[in-house]
Order: sequence, then C-alpha cells, then structure tokens
Amino acid sequence: MVKSWRDRIEKRVLRTMENPGPFAPLSFDQALAGFASLYKAGVRLRYAMYESGFLKSRRLDCPVISIGNLAVGGSGKTPMAVWLAKMLVGKGLRPVVISRGYKGRLENEAAVVSDGRDVFLDAKTCGDEPYMMAMGKAFPVVVGKDRYKAGLMALETFAPDVVILDDGFQHLKLNRDLNLVLLDYRQPLGNGRMLPAGRLRETLCMAKDRIDAIVFTRCPMDAFLGPGSRSFANDIIKILPPVPVFFCTHEPFVAQLFPAGSNNTDDFQSRHLKGKTAVLFSGLAQNASFAQSVQDLGVNIAAHLEFCDHYRYNEPDFKRIMARTKALNVDFILTTQKDWVKVNPAYFRDVTVAVIGIRLRFSDPWRLEKFVLDNML
Repeated sequence: MVKSWRDRIEKRVLRTMENPGPFAPLSFDQALAGFASLYKAGVRLRYAMYESGFLKSRRLDCPVISIGNLAVGGSGKTPMAVWLAKMLVGKGLRPVVISRGYKGRLENEAAVVSDGRDVFLDAKTCGDEPYMMAMGKAFPVVVGKDRYKAGLMALETFAPDVVILDDGFQHLKLNRDLNLVLLDYRQPLGNGRMLPAGRLRETLCMAKDRIDAIVFTRCPMDAFLGPGSRSFANDIIKILPPVPVFFCTHEPFVAQLFPAGSNNTDDFQSRHLKGKTAVLFSGLAQNASFAQSVQDLGVNIAAHLEFCDHYRYNEPDFKRIMARTKALNVDFILTTQKDWVKVNPAYFRDVTVAVIGIRLRFSDPWRLEKFVLDNML
C-alpha cells in the first residue's frame, strides 16, 4: 500500500517536472512549486555558508576535475567521466574516478570498486554507474558520498595523477581545480524550475561563477556545423562569463550480447540490428532518450517497458518483460548497460539481448583535451 502511494506520487512529480505550463491554484502542482521555493532558499543558504567560510571546503593533494550538471537526470555525466578518464590514461596519466554510488549499499562509506583490472563489488553494493564504469576495467573506481573521504582513499590506494568526480558539481565539500558542466542540448535547463517542481538542482545564475567550461550533450548533427544552428546554446552562453563551450553527440553501440558468444559484437550493430524488431526495457531518468538512440540504430520498437531511474528489477519484472517479448514475437530485447548490470541473465537465456552503450563523440575533441590538460597540469 505504501509503495503504491509512493509510486503514484513519484509519477505525478515526474509529470509536473516535464510540464512547462502554469500551475493551477491549490493543486498538487502548486504545492510542488511551494516546496521548490523552499528548496531554492535552502540551496542559496548552503552556498552562502560556503562563501562566508562557515562551511569549509577541503583539498586533495592532486588535481580534481568535477563532471556535473545543473539538472537531475541523464545528461551524460558517466559517459563523460569514462571519456575523460580514458583520454587521460592515453596521455600516460593515472586517473581515478570517484562516484557517490547513488542507491548502493555503501553510499555512506568509501570503498574501492575496481583497481582498473579486477572488480571487487557488485552493482547492488556500489551503485549502478560505478559498477558499470568498473566493468570497463580501464581505470580505478572508488565510491563514497563524502568525496573528500573517498579521495583520501584513492590517494592512499592508487597515488593518482588526477581525481575525476562523477556528478560532483554541487559537492562543495571538496575543492576542485576544474568544473565541467554538462547540459542536455535539447532541454538544457529542463522546464526552468527547481526541484521538485522541475529538474533544476540550482539555477544558471547561482552556478555561473563556478563553471569553468560547458559541454552540450546529445547534440543533433547540425549543431556541429556552426554557431548559426546552436540557438539553445547561444541563449545560455550569453548569460555565462566567457568560458569554453564544447559540443558532443551520444553515439549508441552494442556493448554486449547475451547469450555470450551468440554473435560478434562488432558486427552485430550494423548487420543484425538495423530493420529488426525489438522490445526495450530501461530504468533511466529519460527513458525516451534511450528509445531515440535505438531508433537511430534503425530498430523497430514493438514495445518499451519503462521503469524509474535506478530501478531495482525483481522476478515479476523479468517475467513481465519475457511475456511481452514472446507475445510480440520480436527479434531481440534491447536494454542499457546501466540496466543490464542489475539483471539476472538466467531469465533471458531463451532470447537474444543486445545491451546498448553510449559513446561521446565531440566536434573538436583535441580542443577539449588541450583545455583539460592545460588547466590540470
């Protein structure tokens, strides 16, 4: 009963977040607007306490790069952390990525998820995003809500050249040397309202003096062609102090196949997905973005089973997905890397599952690389 009411309230809040229209008086939406005003006042007070020195920020003995955003939801922070860490590894440096480990069992503790070779924790323990990054086995990953404490663990364990904070822009407890702020090109500021009436954690005006660079994510291809096609971006850039601005697209690819070895993963995307029919399931802040990525691969979507962000799947969910798949007689099931780490593969042994990942492709990656290295070293 409690879960049912909680789910109904959560869905209502999400609908309000996506609704740009005026709030009706004495409505649920109006109540959310009131809570948003209180939230905004609390954010202002917290920032004032840090600016006055009443609350202290602490510094690690190595450069710290924060990747964050202004709005809750998927703007591509984790793919950006992966891109940045791999770029630094390619330059001969030793990065460590620190994640909060949202909804993991160790959210309030610091722990090593991976040393870059072996993975020591599962997704339930450390959280979806850190586990997903750790499975790439390309760089060490540490989790901890207190990023300073997690940073000290990273320094002691790995002696990194640089620490990367995944979703760290609002974590003022730890000083950083570079703040990269990601904005979704299509809806950079959501509906313009603060939580819980909108998706904003803080307004652009609150954040602008702390931003060192802006990265617009999920850009359409024509956004790469020149300033004339970047109207949304230009409106925001005018508000900011002069900071570098970068643009990237989200490029979907087949990261994994199940059953393992059923096809060659490199060939699967081009030879087997295009023109085929699939059932999708995902638990993301923006499930529609996943559906769009799948459509971009040329897949015909027969059904999309959508769950809330960071959803923990259970047996009835797997049975529901399989029942829908068999009823529609589709070619494949498609899901995301973030969802697949929370799935029991045994339920899908009779079907072919393609796990879709996201790569970032920048219009001018060399310029972003130079900016990061110049400001880090």
